[in-house]
Amino acid sequence: MGKKYVLLVLFFIIQFSYSQKKTKTLNDTIGLKEVVVIKKTSNKKDIKEIIKKIKRNLKENYNQGSVNYIVKHFVLKDDKDTLTNNIVQNNLNIKALSKDNISWMLIDDPLNSFDSDTTPFQNFEPLETEDHWFALSVYYDSLKVIDFDFFNDISNFKYHISVDNDITIVSFTSYKYYKGYFSFNNKNNNLTRIVFMNTRPYDYQIFGYQGGEQSLEFFSNWTYNKVTIKLDFGETDSGKLLLTNLDAMQEMTSFRFQRYLKPNIIVANGSGLKFYSTLQMKMIN
Repeated sequence: MGKKYVLLVLFFIIQFSYSQKKTKTLNDTIGLKEVVVIKKTSNKKDIKEIIKKIKRNLKENYNQGSVNYIVKHFVLKDDKDTLTNNIVQNNLNIKALSKDNISWMLIDDPLNSFDSDTTPFQNFEPLETEDHWFALSVYYDSLKVIDFDFFNDISNFKYHISVDNDITIVSFTSYKYYKGYFSFNNKNNNLTRIVFMNTRPYDYQIFGYQGGEQSLEFFSNWTYNKVTIKLDFGETDSGKLLLTNLDAMQEMTSFRFQRYLKPNIIVANGSGLKFYSTLQMKMIN
């Protein structure tokens, strides 16, 4: 029988600080104070039109071709155990900043493998998983731009629009959960920056069954205590949009999981765990 995995989000989905000891936090460098409101509005019609243009450009005007990035990925467990500390150069052809494309790029692209060792995470994931969702969660949470909530579920957000010369800035808030802004070039609707962070912790849960929905195979829940993401965009000489820099941090607390070999036979479990992850991607010529 095939496996069926079910995602359940409690409260809210969004799509990170310190290092092993004391590294400058992203909260020191990623702020929202850059948003200067000149003309403010919350007109849903205007927001829908802006988002429609942004998403169209992300799909139709994104640079098609290889770009070199220095990628730094760091994961710390319980403030002491380093699970991942990689610095690699990747030649990436990001066809679209969408969930499916990012999954393919991380796992299946034969030319641009991230060479991610997921074995340190094997206890915390199902026995078989196609996308290593936990080991690579910071990638998925920060790179699938088209799937970000504030570009889709706009009824859950309040937006304010400001215009400063050639740039429009749209700040957004979701009641009690997170805030941020995105900016774009008025001439061609190309994104220039996205920044967002959570404003309070929120809970997340995932579970999966094997053999239909009769036998629980995996269960886990945790709290996203801190989440911060910043993406900067540039343009090619021909005006194509491309990602130039990414800084992301996520801190998971109260992590609890159980993994089953057969019904009522637990092969791995844990509770009260904490995971701290950072991801940096910088375009190089």
